[in-house]
Formats: sequence, structure tokens, C-alpha cells
Amino acid sequence: MSEVRYTYCQICEQCCGLAATVDNGRIVDIQPDQNNPYSWRDFCVKGAKAHEVVYHPRRITTPMRRVGDHYEPATYEEAIADIAMRLRKIMAEHGSEAIGAYSGNPQSFSFSAPTFLSAFLSALPTHNYYFAASVDTNALHVAAQQMYGSPWLSLNSDVDNCRCFLFVGTNPAESGHGWVGHVADGWKRVLAAQEKGADLIVVDPRRTPTAAKADLHIAIKPGEDWAFLLGLIKVIVEQRWTHAEDCARTNGLDELKAFCSQASLTDLALRCDVSEEVIRDVARRFATAEAAHCVTRTGTGQSRNGVLAEWLSQSLNVITGRIERPGGRFFATGLFDFIGAIESMFPPAATPSRVRGLAPIAGAHTLAELPDEIETPGKGQIRALLIHGGNPVVSGPDGHRLDAALAKLDLLVSIDFVQRESHRHADWLIPAVHFLERSELHPIMAAFHDKPFVQMGRTIVDPPPGVRHDWEFLADLALAMDIPLFGKPVMNRVIKASRWLAKITGVKKLAFDPSWLSRTMVRKGGVVKWADIDKHTHGFFYGERSYGAFWKTLRTPDKKVNLCPAPFAEQLRGLLATPAQAPSNDYPLKMISRRRVQNMNSWLTETTGVLARPLNSDAVEINVEDAAQLGIAEGQRVCVISRAATVEVRAIVSDRVRRGVVAFEQGWGSRLFDPAGKGATEQYGVNRNLLVSNDDLDPLSAMPALNGTAVRIEPLAAAMAA
Repeated sequence: MSEVRYTYCQICEQCCGLAATVDNGRIVDIQPDQNNPYSWRDFCVKGAKAHEVVYHPRRITTPMRRVGDHYEPATYEEAIADIAMRLRKIMAEHGSEAIGAYSGNPQSFSFSAPTFLSAFLSALPTHNYYFAASVDTNALHVAAQQMYGSPWLSLNSDVDNCRCFLFVGTNPAESGHGWVGHVADGWKRVLAAQEKGADLIVVDPRRTPTAAKADLHIAIKPGEDWAFLLGLIKVIVEQRWTHAEDCARTNGLDELKAFCSQASLTDLALRCDVSEEVIRDVARRFATAEAAHCVTRTGTGQSRNGVLAEWLSQSLNVITGRIERPGGRFFATGLFDFIGAIESMFPPAATPSRVRGLAPIAGAHTLAELPDEIETPGKGQIRALLIHGGNPVVSGPDGHRLDAALAKLDLLVSIDFVQRESHRHADWLIPAVHFLERSELHPIMAAFHDKPFVQMGRTIVDPPPGVRHDWEFLADLALAMDIPLFGKPVMNRVIKASRWLAKITGVKKLAFDPSWLSRTMVRKGGVVKWADIDKHTHGFFYGERSYGAFWKTLRTPDKKVNLCPAPFAEQLRGLLATPAQAPSNDYPLKMISRRRVQNMNSWLTETTGVLARPLNSDAVEINVEDAAQLGIAEGQRVCVISRAATVEVRAIVSDRVRRGVVAFEQGWGSRLFDPAGKGATEQYGVNRNLLVSNDDLDPLSAMPALNGTAVRIEPLAAAMAA
């Protein structure tokens, strides 16, 4: 019997409403839920093919223990007993800091899984937590922390009322309009505003689908966005196009103005390779528009000066009065004070990394440091690692180095759907539960919508028989180790007592589950009732957008925006004092990344549908003039060479990228293993992140230069001969 069931996609920030057709207990089709009033129009192939992961032929459906060079099935009891024993032994000999964890994007949009991973790490306790944000969003978190007092104070975009869009390093036509906050159907709403007369200015080294629709496309030099943005601010300050009321709500305006007066517009234009005339024109269009906002995303954030670009982008919005006004950027409060909840449940980590001495950002250390922390002997050396829903060998820099480090661990545990590249040395493979197999409310996610909307995620099909939810495994492991979840012994007692009560009464719902926490958050917020959330199968709008919350939410001591944080000023001062660098003779090209809508970083590349395998996952795009100069033809095999590695790919000769730039798709190159040992290893595409060094980092965010790594390209025959 066929039945349609409803939920929303939990792969990325767009949270698209889904309508899944289930026939005899099996998902046979997924379509957009057109009864969802908010998000279904962003529906893409990731949501349409989500059930391919559920039914993947190599899905892990029982704990699997490494025995020699292969894996054998085991029970959860055996897995938990062995892992708990080995972790206790490591803690006894080396301390709890010898245990670490890495969490990737696939479980980031779950409420229960990351909450209980954090609860487990707090129970040990250890500060050795690594998160995908360190290769994705750290620039935003650092800027927010320094300027606004919290790494989680993120501003959304009012696209409907905007009259001038300035998009720097973002491609919403393909990636969706989101980055720690999203605008449902955002790209189409931007185009609708443009049709009504809004100005669309796109700054990107490549003519992306977004740039192709722009009123003005600026093909900037990669990594130099900061110079362009400072040039805009300089012109706006000189022309007195600043907003007096909002400038009065800041500190550091005089210091920022001093940088503007010291910097030469000619020099800034030279650095970013954008003419002074264009900089002046964009400054005028932006500052004098009735409503405007500037958005910077991963294109800038993943460069070596990503934090500076994010800071100057945010400052541009502040000084021109583009915060908490129609058409600008604003803070969405959501269902409750989620920033306060994060600060109380998980106090900000402060312990610097052991080897490089870098401070954690948004509670996590940078992935680039992980090999050092595993391989460097001494107190606090990581000897056990838990990888939860992540593939850091592929999604991070210098994967060969990290892979070699993972092989040296005393214990490696993976929680995932399949065995990926990063799990090939795992001692234990633990099954993960897919979002189509769980019901939960993510109460924090409501704060990242551009309109007040909330929806419950609902179970479409049950998990495979016997598979425990990720949070259950982590809770059971903490109980077996007798360590207090969240660092609070009462939590363990509550879980044990509720399970006992459920067992003796036969009422399963009496046992603790994470909805106890999300219900508490909703109740304390007082914005909506749980019953109303539960009864709206397709989600619902619980209010109208309002403006002004940002100024009340600021976490700075004086409740003012810090326009010129000292660390940012120091780096900017150093850059301005250093002459612009000419391209290296050895590595004359700058590599930028691009993503496909079909995959999510290093995830979904192993799904079986052909749509998840774009033809260009093993190719590099090079400018037609650069190709001619190098003697490279369309489709020719070439070597892309950096200081870190060499990879072999096809060449795509194109006029879409500016001269001196090559574009390379990220997220590919991960091998997929068969832990049962019966099938051959599979691999799709090339891992371009091997070319990225793990020590060439943004000094403020510790993010690797996934955009802007210097490379050269040689025809394969010439490279092999050399």
C-alpha cells in the first residue's frame, strides 16, 4: 500500500519540505512538499535522492569490529564494552585530553546527534573537538565573536526589500542562499527583486550562474576581497555616506576611518585588480541605494584573508545603516534565546591547541591541526578519535598527512552510514541513523530562517532493525564509562531512571529522548506551543519578521558593535605595509573551489544515482588564454601541482574564469569501502584538497586556503618527464 509522508530535508540549511512516497515500508520516491509554506522551492537532487543513502548497498547496519584486515559484525553491547574499556585505559594512562572527536556536516542539521556528541565530550572531559566549520564557516564565527561578542550571532538577509545586492564570493544560484542562516527560495527572490529594479553586483573570480545574472560582475583576484571592501569603505567615508545613528552604536569607528585615510585607493585597486573607477561606482551604488546589504560567503571565508573580508563586509553594512532595517541584514530571534542556551549548556572552550597553541573557535579546534595533535608525542597527544558523520581526510587540507596520522591512533571509531576514506583505519564502524529515520525538532534551526517558521522533522521509515540512534550510542557509551553527560551526573541518573520506568511499565515513551530537551527550550522561549508545532505536519509561520533584535542581542560588554577589533587591525596594518605580491614563477595560478548542488562537501559523492556524479569531478577549469600559453587543450590530461601535492585531472578550457585562476570542484576523491570485504573499493573524482597545505592558514580563523592556493598546471607528459 502506498502512502505519502512529510518531513523536511536535513542535509543543508535550506531545510526543504519533502513529500516521501512509501510503498510497503520502503521509500520509492521523494518530491517537494508543496504544502510546506516556506522552503519546498529550494528542493534539489540531494533531497530527491536522499533515500539512496537509506538503501545504499554498502550501508552499515550493525556495529562492525576490525579483525586483522577485515571487519566482522558485532552487537552494540560488544562494541560499547570494548570501546569503553579501551577509552578508560587511554584515560588512565594519558588523561582525558588524549581523546578527541571530529564532527562533519551530515549530522550538523540534527538536534540530537551533535548535542550528545558535545555532551559526551563534556563528560570525559576533553577540549579536543574538531568540526567541519573550521574548513567552512570559521571566518564568520571569528568576525561575529570579535565584533558582536558571540560566534553564533549571525545576520540573515532581507532580500525582498533590498534595492542593491552586493554578493562577494557567493553563488546562491547553485549553492542556495545560506551560510549559518538561510533565505528560502532566496535566489529566485533575489531575481524577483532585480526585476523590480534592484541592483545586483557580484564579485567572483569566476563567471558563475549567479554572476551571469548580475548587473555588474567583478572578476576579482582571489584572496584580495579585503582590499576591494576596504576601498568601498574608504570611498564611503570620504563621501560622508555613513549612517550617523548606527555609527553611534559602535566603537572603533575612528580607528577604521584612520585605516581608510592611510590606505591608498590606487594601491587597494592594484591588490584586488579592480579599477578605482569601479570601486567608486560600486561604493556609490551601494551607499546611496534606498536599501542594500553586502554578503560574503565561503568564496571569501576560505581564503587566507577570509576573516578580514568578513569583518569589512559586516562593517560596510553597519556604517551604511544596513542592519535591522528593511532590505538589509537582521538577527532572527527564533523560538528562544539559543545563544544563551549554547553558552549555558556548552561553555565556550578556551584551552589552546597543544602543538600550535591556537585558540578554539566556536568551541572547536581547526581540522588543519589534527595531524599534529595525533603525531606529536607528549602530554595531551590524541590517541583515540571518534569521527561522527564526517570525512575529514577529503574535506580538509593535506589529506595524505591526516590519513597517515589516523593510522597511528590507538583507537578510531566511526559513526556513519558507509565506510568512507576517513574510516579506512577504523577499529569500530558504528551505524548512523538517517534523517528520514528519525523524528525530532531542531529548536535552534528556527533562528536561522529569514522568516519566523518552524517544522518538526518526522520519521518516514524506521531505521534498520536493531540500529540505535546516534545519540543513544553516545549516551550508552557514557553510561558504560560512568562519566557524566554534559558534565552533570544528574543527566545519567535521569536516563537510567526513565529507562527503568519504561521497562517495568512497558511504555516506551517514558524513556528519555532528546525531545525532553527541545520541549524544555520551546517552553522556556514561550513563542509557540509544542502542540502547535506537532500538529502542523508541513510546518507553519508563527509570526511576522521584525527588526531590532540585533542591537538587544549584542554580547559585547558595552552593547556596541566593535568596528575595529585589535587582532583584525593588526593583520590589516601588516597587509597594508607589505607591497602587493607578484605571482610566483613556480606556482603562478590561484586555485579556487566550486561546488555542485548534487553533493555536500565530501558527502553524497558515493550515492548510486548518476545525478550525484557530475562529469567534471575529475577536471580543472582554466582560462582560455592561460591554456593557450601553456599549450593545454580541452580534455587534455594535466597535472595540477602545489607545494603540498600533485593530482592528475582533465582540463576544461573556458572563458568563465579570469586569467591566473583555475577552478576545481571540491568534495570528490573519497574511496568507498565494503567492510564485509566482498566488493571492490569504489572512487569517484579527484580530491583537490590534497593540494592545500595544512599550515598555510588564515592567521585569524586558522582556516586553510581552500580558495587561493598557489598552483601550476603542466600537460601530463611534461610533468611525468620532469
